[in-house]
Amino acid sequence: MSNALFFNSSVSRSSRRLLLRHRQSPHATCYDPNFSIRRVTHLCSLRINTNHITSPSIYRAQSTASSSSSIQPRQDALTSSDGVVGVPIDFDTSSSIEGKESQIVTIRLEKDQVLRAESGAMMYMTDGIQMNTTTGGGLSAGFKRMLTGQNVFISDYTYDGSNGTCGYVALGTDFPSKIVRIPLQEYGGKIICQQGALLCASHTVEINIEFTKKFSTGFFGGEGFVLQGLSGTGDCLVKAGGALIRKDLREGEVLKISSGCLVAFQDGVEFDVEQVSGFKNVIFGGEGLFLTTLTGPGTVWLQGQPPQRMISEIARRVPSGGGIGLAVPIPGMGGGTGGGGGEGGGDSTGSAST
Repeated sequence: MSNALFFNSSVSRSSRRLLLRHRQSPHATCYDPNFSIRRVTHLCSLRINTNHITSPSIYRAQSTASSSSSIQPRQDALTSSDGVVGVPIDFDTSSSIEGKESQIVTIRLEKDQVLRAESGAMMYMTDGIQMNTTTGGGLSAGFKRMLTGQNVFISDYTYDGSNGTCGYVALGTDFPSKIVRIPLQEYGGKIICQQGALLCASHTVEINIEFTKKFSTGFFGGEGFVLQGLSGTGDCLVKAGGALIRKDLREGEVLKISSGCLVAFQDGVEFDVEQVSGFKNVIFGGEGLFLTTLTGPGTVWLQGQPPQRMISEIARRVPSGGGIGLAVPIPGMGGGTGGGGGEGGGDSTGSAST
């Protein structure tokens, strides 16, 4: 009984001193009429249960664990390379791609979730969504992203509402594009994309510089010497111009594509160039001197309307003669496409109206 009293936290200091003196002298009760087990139990207010006695060290361990658990993040939270802590987003249920020829993506965010997106891509966000724009790890990280075609700054979107509620973020592209979601875990944890292909991703996805293995590939492959490597855990959403095509290549299978049509390919696919055979094909074929070759195994994503091709076509049709040479017709000034086009356009408009 005395052991239970001594280690119980409800026993006062005076009662413990009495118990200690009683332990040192078992016959103290004969000489000290003020000491008795009944008095000690009375001081404890009869709140002792010997079946649930816990030592003071265990009490301290329990109190420390309870206090630390209140400040620790959720167990399913992940930390990015630049120190951002967030809960992974389930893109299967939280993302929705809308549109046909030009698409947008809407992503649902819950509390403690983080979405990392290209700066300037936001279309709208609902109440409770917070945007934090940073370099994502310092100026060196921002400069590295710039070399891969992205902006120096990135934006992290979080939701600060209460548990059980959510917010929405909608992202668009800077060019009429299709959007494809790529879970990195399903493709070996890494894919290689054309410059500027990334729209948004999990905060744990890293953007790295990938160099072409051959000088000829970088010079004639249509993608430049620097490609964009996406690695880590989570999902990434990539944009592609025009129609989007996915091809799964077998071991040793070779796919020849036009320069600029490549969007992304799985790590392990060999990226190279090949000279177009035939003098007439080179001069009149319209594909240039080289084609891009992709050798499996792995998955590749292709685009039907590369932005560079469309821009080149627009620039080719811009008049380069004297005067202002406006390419877009202005009401009242005709729609000329060459010398004297202003007057000709005005005449045709007038005759059509009459």
